[in-house]
Amino acid sequence: MTTSNSRVNSGLTGLVRLMFSAMLLVAGTFTAAQDTGSTTLPSSQAMPGSGVRMDNPRKPLIAIQTSQGDIQLELFQDAAPQNVQFFLELAAGQAPVVTGNNPSAAQPYYDGLTFHRVIRDTLIQAGAPERAGRQRPVSTVIDEINARGLGLEQQSLLDASGKPHPWLNIGDQADFKQHVLLPLYRDMNINNEQALQTQQSTVLQRLQAMNLLQFHEMVGYRYDGSLSSRRPARGSVMMVNRGPGSNDGEFFIALTDMPWLIGTTTVIGRVASGLQTVERISQGPAASTRILQVRQLNNTVQTGE
Repeated sequence: MTTSNSRVNSGLTGLVRLMFSAMLLVAGTFTAAQDTGSTTLPSSQAMPGSGVRMDNPRKPLIAIQTSQGDIQLELFQDAAPQNVQFFLELAAGQAPVVTGNNPSAAQPYYDGLTFHRVIRDTLIQAGAPERAGRQRPVSTVIDEINARGLGLEQQSLLDASGKPHPWLNIGDQADFKQHVLLPLYRDMNINNEQALQTQQSTVLQRLQAMNLLQFHEMVGYRYDGSLSSRRPARGSVMMVNRGPGSNDGEFFIALTDMPWLIGTTTVIGRVASGLQTVERISQGPAASTRILQVRQLNNTVQTGE
């Protein structure tokens, strides 16, 4: 069937209204995601004479010197080998970036950038080169997430009352439409109200039977069960993405547990020292803290536990 984008969008809006009416999945008000459990950082050990506490001293240790103080990161190559390598290459100025029509790796990527996005007591984010008149990397890196290790296959998309799982961070009907129903309709090739009416019971059955692993795979995420699993907890360092497989060098440091990112965001490390500096940066305005230098402090890298 051939139709214009406007007619498709109009039809999908009608589909959503019909689906809400027929399935009664959005009765009441959805609440934002809240994690009822607590996630704690693993036990660690101090590097002799350094005051830095690492899970494993043989993993990469990164120093971020900022205008507000220093932060040291322990990177998890066992959990995200390609993303950690990408981060290290960017920090050392070894990963190609676009300069005009030609790739270039003329300078350490993060030096001179700012924490351009801050949310008080929640996160600080860096790695947007445009703000310094520079370009992004030539390539992106895939997600590296062990979904089964994080238990996504054990989490139902909907609970018994029809509310979406809190890890999806669905806030209202519009969120449910955009992030759950429309991807499912596309996956089932439902393009008009007649198709929806015909497949209503199948749609409902899929929603009721689907777990979070299946849902995220449906929207394009790909997982690797051979990797160590890391949860997005307070102190975690994570890659920013714009959808599946789009990690391009931006990263953020969490100041709270973030269960709504489980399954969609690659954790590459944790703060080994300087969490107070991260907290201090989060209190200030966006882009008010500059990264002076990012460097690896040790040379020994372990790729597994």
